[in-house]
Amino acid sequence: MPLSDQQHLMDAHAHRRRRAAAWLIGINVAIALVLSALAWLVLDKSHRAFELQATNRAESLAALAQLNVRAEIERVDGVIRATASEIERLTASATPPPDATLNEVLRARFALLDGIEGFRLTDAAGRVRWGTDLPAGPPIDISDRDYFREARQSAEPTTIIGGPHTSRVSRHWGIAFVHPLRQQGRFAGVLYITMNAAHFQRNFEAYDLEPLDSVSLRRSDRRLVARYSPGSATQGEPGDAAVSPELATAMATQPQGGHFVARVRLDGEERTAAYRSLQPWPFTVFVGISNDRFFDPWRQQVRVVVALVVCVWLLAAGAAWLVHRANRREAEVMAALLAQGKRFQALLRTAGDGIHITDGNGHLVEMSDSFAEMLKSTRDRLLGRHIASWDVNQDETAIRAWLAKIKAGDRQRVDVQHRRDDGQIIDVEMQLSIAEIAGSLFVFSSSRDVTEQRRVLRDQAAMLESDLVGMAKVRDRVITWRNRAAERLLGYGPGELEGRPVREVYWDDAEYQRVGSEGYEALRKEGYYRAQLRMRRKSGEMVWVDFGAVPLSPTELFVVLVDITAMKSANDSLAHAAFHDPLTQLPNRLLLLDRIGQAQAAARRDGREVAVCYLDLDGFKPVNDEHGHEAGDQLLKVIAQRMRDAIRPSDTAARVGGDEFVLVLAPVDADGWQPILDRVVQSIRETIRLDSGVQVRVGVTVGVAMTREGEAATPDELIGQADHLMLRAKRSGKRRRQVG
Repeated sequence: MPLSDQQHLMDAHAHRRRRAAAWLIGINVAIALVLSALAWLVLDKSHRAFELQATNRAESLAALAQLNVRAEIERVDGVIRATASEIERLTASATPPPDATLNEVLRARFALLDGIEGFRLTDAAGRVRWGTDLPAGPPIDISDRDYFREARQSAEPTTIIGGPHTSRVSRHWGIAFVHPLRQQGRFAGVLYITMNAAHFQRNFEAYDLEPLDSVSLRRSDRRLVARYSPGSATQGEPGDAAVSPELATAMATQPQGGHFVARVRLDGEERTAAYRSLQPWPFTVFVGISNDRFFDPWRQQVRVVVALVVCVWLLAAGAAWLVHRANRREAEVMAALLAQGKRFQALLRTAGDGIHITDGNGHLVEMSDSFAEMLKSTRDRLLGRHIASWDVNQDETAIRAWLAKIKAGDRQRVDVQHRRDDGQIIDVEMQLSIAEIAGSLFVFSSSRDVTEQRRVLRDQAAMLESDLVGMAKVRDRVITWRNRAAERLLGYGPGELEGRPVREVYWDDAEYQRVGSEGYEALRKEGYYRAQLRMRRKSGEMVWVDFGAVPLSPTELFVVLVDITAMKSANDSLAHAAFHDPLTQLPNRLLLLDRIGQAQAAARRDGREVAVCYLDLDGFKPVNDEHGHEAGDQLLKVIAQRMRDAIRPSDTAARVGGDEFVLVLAPVDADGWQPILDRVVQSIRETIRLDSGVQVRVGVTVGVAMTREGEAATPDELIGQADHLMLRAKRSGKRRRQVG
């Protein structure tokens, strides 16, 4: 060959080498860019998935905390309202009830609530005169408290929230539920309940929190009430209002609820936080999920993916270098590079929490470190193992049958359960991709541990299916969904409530119309509606419920029902016991004074009179002494029933002493009271047969005090006059009547 031709061939060969080298460099750069883009897309998608998981968990816990704290506050509000009404009735008479009576009422209501520190009552000057656990010495003065001044100026009988502040009795941080009291339009003091901030912290400890997660309760002005964060260096001081700028911005733009990411000022921990307002109460609950802890798996995934990208790129570069160095092995090296590139590209396409590759026989041939961590194992222990060794629900026979059916290009998504090396079983979501490499089938799998996510979903389902709180969805006033508690509360069987008009569960048309007019107006203006109302069980019985509703859409409502029948019955029983004689069930002196006052007011309006008759039984003591106290009690019960049967519905018969009774006959004209009194006296004198078979008779001496036009005698004065007249009649001889 001529030299020039050889040189030409050498030059041409060198040109081809340079051109091939340029192509190889360009290809390597392109591979690096593609791998980097794929890795960024995979990691960005994975990061968004982790962010969504953290946000969903925080919002689920915030919704649970909102429900729990609001229910506790509303339970305290219900008790303090009922107690305020009872105390206002007790103190409405001219003769104030004794301190022991007020203290007994407060202790009884204190026992109805768990977690409160004190239940106390002040006079109009702010001195704590009655209540539980009061220290010895002069009364504590709370007139300088903001909540006392607010209650004194309040024109409405609503519950006011005070604090957080330090209690002057226990020296603990806490909040106060305060209800103003009024008598005849004037401020008469406050009834208040104190609740230790540590009580909320103890409740928060029951939540399913991981280390450095947090849950806190703040007032609407951002002051901290209570906070709990397991493993955190500080829990925060009640009253601290320092918050992150992100929290302040979120509450300013979305005061009812939302979520954000911020570094907490209290302990410097970055968290994904969700919050919910407790409107109408001035509180907001916050739940924070620690990002440093929660995103550790994602950071590990970043390291794995970056390592894989670098490995792939190094392999590609090495392959190019080998091609440049040895053209004779170009085909084999390029084939190996292509196979290796497909393998790692498939790993990148299916990247997730745990990447692993199995061959056509079901044995593990490659995996990511995150897969080994997910199974609490190591690469050395896992490589070569069969799928059945960690799959809980499939044995080798079932897996072999499945592998026989698949073909290259198949993709599947399956939900399975894996058994870790420590024995724990986890829920796993898998994405499968089948590829053929060098004539053999391989299964590329991306696994994600969804145990926590499904536990949260189960918790939410359990909350909705609570046996304590009835819940339902209502569209156009027709029930479209309900939980078991709602069916149990209303006495319906499974599925019977669904599709029923809500009118069928209201007590009557008036209640149905009232809730319809008030409720939808409140939902439009306030965004929620709450009331205590009567409903009808399937059996026709009445049930009292605490009813709450919030809108889900313009046509659909979410309704919460709590059975308060027992609480209503307890309130009625307490009120009856406070104003009635326990033996005869006749009104006692407190209720008698109120009835006389009402009768006087009605008589003045109609220009008529009131007759107050003081009756003392003649011959009662001999019956009591001869036949025993049980016989005496039976006699008093019979006399009380005869009085009730002899008087009119507008009259009142009361027991004011051992064998002393008072009749209030009103309204009457002139001597119109005499026939009524004659009937009562005659019925008392009739023979009474005791359970022992003994027949006894008693008489009665009566003193009658009449209201006079122009006179303004008080109820106490009228009773005193009648008592005095009865004693005069008694001195003149028994079974007489003295009229004044």
